[in-house]
Amino acid sequence: MTKKKYIITTAGKFHHFDVARVIEKKNQLTKIISGYPWFKLKKEKIAKKFVEAQGIYRILREPLLRNTAFKKIDNILNILSAKNLDNLTSNIMDKNDDVDVFIGQSQCGLKSGLKIKKKNKIYICERTSTHIEYQNNILEEEYSNLGLKFNKIDNWYIDREKEEYAESNIILVPSRFVKSTFENKYQDKIKVLEFGVNTNNFYRDHKIKKSIKYFDILYLANKSIRKGFHYVLEAFKKFSHPCKRLHIIGSDTSDKSFFKNKINKENMIIYGHVDHSKLNNIINFCHVYVLPSIEDGFATSILQVASAGCPVIVTENTGSSDFVKNSNCGYVIALRSVDEILEKLIFLQENRDKLDELSLNGQKFSKDNNWETYFNKLDEIVNKFKGKKSINAD
Repeated sequence: MTKKKYIITTAGKFHHFDVARVIEKKNQLTKIISGYPWFKLKKEKIAKKFVEAQGIYRILREPLLRNTAFKKIDNILNILSAKNLDNLTSNIMDKNDDVDVFIGQSQCGLKSGLKIKKKNKIYICERTSTHIEYQNNILEEEYSNLGLKFNKIDNWYIDREKEEYAESNIILVPSRFVKSTFENKYQDKIKVLEFGVNTNNFYRDHKIKKSIKYFDILYLANKSIRKGFHYVLEAFKKFSHPCKRLHIIGSDTSDKSFFKNKINKENMIIYGHVDHSKLNNIINFCHVYVLPSIEDGFATSILQVASAGCPVIVTENTGSSDFVKNSNCGYVIALRSVDEILEKLIFLQENRDKLDELSLNGQKFSKDNNWETYFNKLDEIVNKFKGKKSINAD
């Protein structure tokens, strides 16, 4: 079977560069187009000839991202960036016929997707979060519950994504939870493919000993309402262990003012952003990871901490419930339940042998969840679709 060549368009880095590295090694990468500047992509270790970096809008947006006062300007720049990436990808396709499959991150691939379809090639719209209308509605509900105003998702994004869903050959999503948020009419074209993890970067380092005296809890995500950070803070406050510590890794967001008076720095270690090269050490130091997301597609941090042997407590809305249940590396709890987070923390603190069991389960399961396995499954999805097209054409 002839190897297919891939073009990928992404707004940033996300998991796309992990996949692109595998595709490059297999000599199947035509180009990856990113909305990040080259200086942020050099560390990704992909030959520059395969990377098109268009980071001007990202550079302009950087000082605005966590400031609600500039929300409208940031929104305009983000829309311009998405259009620019799509146009750039379309132009590359005009000059290069060496492409069989186009993977466009949602919002960035409509024009390019339509063009590749006209060439009788495959257009994959990748949606890494829930259906955009579901995302908008559940976040609006959460902000309302907290007595806060929610800046609704701009209609441009909603209309754009719905058209991409309709026009694509395949909608690629990372979890069955995401698939469940789409209308019935799309179910046949939606393919679920769970993310992978780089086990060379995330692994159990037995030189790092977990504390017997302290109980170390990890939160690894942006400090946002969407990720359920407020539920972590509330559960930690109620957790009465005398030697508890909460390790907080993640950037501030436009929700910063909401959390200002909720973060009591006593018993908390706040890191901000941590480079991947140092992240594994902190994960190895912690006993349990908590991520009670309100809305997510499949939080890759869950795979990372499980691979490093840290048990997890997550909501189904993280998109990772299948992984957690299949690997038996932690617990899936109800949405918005501080009581369940607290219950699991108390249980694990009192049953350290259970922590060891869950830790081993996560490490074992993650060994087979690498990015090469991910790409092989993706290639299989593409081949099956191509086979169906051939049968239908006959």
